[in-house]
Amino acid sequence: MCLASPWGRCTRCRPGGKNRTCRACNGTGKRPRLGWQLYVYARRLHRDGNH
Repeated sequence: MCLASPWGRCTRCRPGGKNRTCRACNGTGKRPRLGWQLYVYARRLHRDGNH
């Protein structure tokens, strides 16, 4: 699911949709899913360890 749609709804500003003061999503209403964040973290660790 994360590869097909890496962006999900922001949980901090969910009731109103877009909250301009939300620091989690910068007011866009979308933020990366947890699985995608873990994948990017693991990919960076692997890349940095091989260089």
